Amino acid sequence: MGILGPPKLHSLPYDLLLNIALRLDLLDIHNLHLTCRALYGFSISRPVYRQIANDLLRRSRALPLKGFQQITDLSTQQLIRAVNKAARYEYAWQHRGPRPICGGSYKDGVEGTVRNSKSWYKIVSAPPNEEVDWLSPITSSYTLCSTKTGKVVCWDVQTDRRLAEWSLGERWELWKCRVEFEEKTVYFTMAKVIVPRNDDTRIMEFVLMRLRFFDGSTGESADTLPVFEHVTKFKTRGVVMNIFLLDPIARLLSAFIYANGTNTICLYALLDWDKPQYIFIDTGIECVLSSNWSCILYERNIVIHCEESHGAFQYFYPLHLLEVFAKKMDSKSEIPRISYRVSPAVTLHRKFIFPILQNNLHAELVGPIPSPTTNGTHGVGATNGFVAPTLSISSSSATPPLSPSTSSGSEASTSSSPPPTPSLSAGPSAPLSPPNPNPYPFPLWSPDSAHFVRQWWPSLPGIPRVSCTVVLLAAHDPETHHTRFMLAQHYFRVPLTQGEWDPNVVSELTHKLVGPEHSLRPPGEREGAEVGVKDKGKGESHSWRREDGEQEVDDAALMHLWYVDTPFEVVCVAETTEEPEDEDNDGDRPRPLVAVDFGHAAWIEFVDNEDDPTRPRSEDSDAKWLRFVTFPPFNESLGKVSEGDKPWSKTGGIVRTLETPPDLDLDVVETINIDQSQGAVILSVRDGKIFILCYE
Repeated sequence: MGILGPPKLHSLPYDLLLNIALRLDLLDIHNLHLTCRALYGFSISRPVYRQIANDLLRRSRALPLKGFQQITDLSTQQLIRAVNKAARYEYAWQHRGPRPICGGSYKDGVEGTVRNSKSWYKIVSAPPNEEVDWLSPITSSYTLCSTKTGKVVCWDVQTDRRLAEWSLGERWELWKCRVEFEEKTVYFTMAKVIVPRNDDTRIMEFVLMRLRFFDGSTGESADTLPVFEHVTKFKTRGVVMNIFLLDPIARLLSAFIYANGTNTICLYALLDWDKPQYIFIDTGIECVLSSNWSCILYERNIVIHCEESHGAFQYFYPLHLLEVFAKKMDSKSEIPRISYRVSPAVTLHRKFIFPILQNNLHAELVGPIPSPTTNGTHGVGATNGFVAPTLSISSSSATPPLSPSTSSGSEASTSSSPPPTPSLSAGPSAPLSPPNPNPYPFPLWSPDSAHFVRQWWPSLPGIPRVSCTVVLLAAHDPETHHTRFMLAQHYFRVPLTQGEWDPNVVSELTHKLVGPEHSLRPPGEREGAEVGVKDKGKGESHSWRREDGEQEVDDAALMHLWYVDTPFEVVCVAETTEEPEDEDNDGDRPRPLVAVDFGHAAWIEFVDNEDDPTRPRSEDSDAKWLRFVTFPPFNESLGKVSEGDKPWSKTGGIVRTLETPPDLDLDVVETINIDQSQGAVILSVRDGKIFILCYE
C-alpha cells in the first residue's frame, strides 16, 4: 500500500474549497481558472461569483444590469459577466482613469449587444425644439428628462425614440427623482412658485408623479409603453430648500423649509400622502451659510443630516412620536402653517478627519489657513474633535440644543430662555495627537453645491447602507475675479455613531406651541410652554434590530475626507428663473456642470493656465475639457480605506482628462450625468442631442 501524500487543492471537499474561495479576490479566482479542469469548474460556480458580487457591492460598486433586472434574475453566466465588467471598471477607473471602451458603445446591460460597434459613444435625440433643464439615466435602456417648458419625457436610448411624455406647462421644474427597481417605477416631483417671495410668505405648489414600466425580469423592454400617473399634490409656505422621497412604497415624503423669521430649518412631512394630513414643525435647528442638508429614513425615524465645514450632525425624529403633530388637511389646495417647535429626540455628531495634502496650493489662491480650534462651531460635548456623544430625551430630561451652530450672525431662537444642558453619555477616548486642520476652511472656501448620493442600484441582502457626500467648494480670487473650485468627498451612514445609537431611550419629543390652535394642545396649556409628547405603549414602533447580515463598520472610517489634487475652474451654465414679480430675484443662477455618482465625479472645466497650472486661466482662454475623478472606495475596515498602496491621509483623488468625441462641443453642454454601472458619462447639448460616452 502506497504512502498517501498531502491532499491536493482540487481534491478538497466542496465546502472547504468554498470557504477558501470566499477569502479570495477576483484576480485570485481568475488564476484558479488556469490551474486544472476541476478547479476551473469550481471557480466559475455561482456561489463563488455571488461572493465577489457581494464584495463589490460592499465597496459600493454597482453591477451593470439590463433594464430593471435584479441580481437574483441573472443566470450564472450573466452574473459572471456582470462581476467581471464591474471589477474591470473599478480597477481601471481607480488606477489609470477611464478610456474609451473597446468594441462598442452604450450597451444594454451585460449581454454585449450594441447598435454601432465602430464607435465608443452614442448620440440619441432630445425633445426637439426644447431646452433640457434636467436629465438622468433611469436604467441602461431609458433616460428621463425635463424641459424649460415643463415637459417630462422618457426616451429609449437603444431605439432612439420617445416612449412617453407628460406636461404641466411652463414654470414647472423637476425637483426630485427616485427609481424603485423592484417596483419598476420612477417617482418624481414637479414644483412651481405661486407667490414669488424669498421669505416666509413664499408659496409653492408641488405635484408628485410616477412613471410605471412593464418590463419583465429579463431586462428586455416590454411591448407596453411606460405610463405617467398622478400620485398627489400639495402646497408649501416658506422657502423650500429641498424635497425628499423617503419611501415611495410607504407613501412617505418630507421637505426642508427655511424659516426666515427665526433662521431655522422647518420639517414638512406627509407620513402617508394618500391621507389628508400633514406635519409642519419648526425644528429649532439653526441654518448657517456653511451647512449642507439631506434627509434620510432610518428604522422608522426621519433623520435630518447636516454637514458643516468641520463635521456632521444627525437629528432623529421617530415617526410614531412625530405623527401626533399631524394636522388635518381640508383640501389639497390648503396652505400649511407651522404649529409647534419640536426638538429632535436624539442628536449625533462626529467631526471630519482631514487629510494631510502634500501639494496643497490653495493658500496661494485665497490666503493662509486659520488656526484650528479644539471646539467646533457646534461644540456639543466634543472632545478634541472626534465624537459628540448621543443626546437622548427621556421623560424628565431637558431638551437638546436647538442649533447646530453658534454663529454670531444668526438670529436668536424664539425660545424665551436657553435650554438646560442635557446629560451626555461618555464618548470614546481622545486621540493621542491633535486632529489635522481643514485644508480648505470656511469661509475662505464656501460650499457652492452639495450632492448626497444613496446606493440607488439593485443590491443583495446584508449589504450595509452607505451614503456618499460630494461638496463643491468655491473660493473667489479678489485679484483676477475668477472663482476656483475644489471637490471634497466622504461616506457616511445612519446613525453616525453606531455604538452610541439606542432608539429605546427615545421616549418623547419636547415641543412648544408657536402657531395657531392645534388639536394636540390640551385645555389650559400656555402658548410657548415646553411640554413633552411621550411614547404611549408603542414599543414595537421603536424596537431596535439590525438588518439581517448587517455588520458593524468603523465609524471613524466614514469621516475621512478626500479632495481632488488641485483647485480648478468649473464651467457654469446660467439658469434663468421666471419669477418677474420677485424684486429680490436677479433672474440668473449659475449652475456648475458637475455630475456625481457613488465615489465618482465628472465635470467640465476651463483648461488651466499652461504657464502655471495653480493659477487661474487668462481672460482670453475659453478652452474646456471633460474631467473625472474616482475617490477611494468605501470599505468597512479602517485600515483598508486607501488609494492603491498609499495611506489615505497623504493622497486625494487623481483628476483625469477624458477623451471626448470630435463632434461634441463642450461650449453648448446643458447637463452632465454619470452612470457608473454602465461606465458612461451622459451630456445633453443645446441643439437637441444627448451624447452617451462609454469608458472602461
